[in-house]
Amino acid sequence: MKNLFFSIMFLVLATPIFAQTGTIVVNVSGIENNDGVIQIGLYNSETNFPDYESNFKGVAAKADKSGVIYTFTKIPVGTYAVAIWHDENEDKKMNKNLFGAPSENYGFSRNIYGSFGPPNFEEVSFELNSGKKMTLSINIE
Repeated sequence: MKNLFFSIMFLVLATPIFAQTGTIVVNVSGIENNDGVIQIGLYNSETNFPDYESNFKGVAAKADKSGVIYTFTKIPVGTYAVAIWHDENEDKKMNKNLFGAPSENYGFSRNIYGSFGPPNFEEVSFELNSGKKMTLSINIE
């Protein structure tokens, strides 16, 4: 019984060691000014893409027109997509003009932009493999 207890404890404690994860580095360019923040959302499902409030992981990085780099670490292997926008007024919303078009610059992984709305998850998604470092260069427009 004692051996069973120690075996179970080892498995529970060792699971994080054997978890398969990777790193995603996001390089953002095309930032027009230093106002506000760059909202970076990492998504693992088409269901909530690109709703910023429903991302898998998200971060607001200080805007810097020379570029922004953010690294997501210990991300489980899988399929992901990234959506970014320059939240100049820091209201955590993608502001739109009178016609419903975005008035703040934005971008997606694989630098694909939709014609009439955002691209779908499949168009911009990528695979993260165990132990790998994926580097994405995204230009916001």
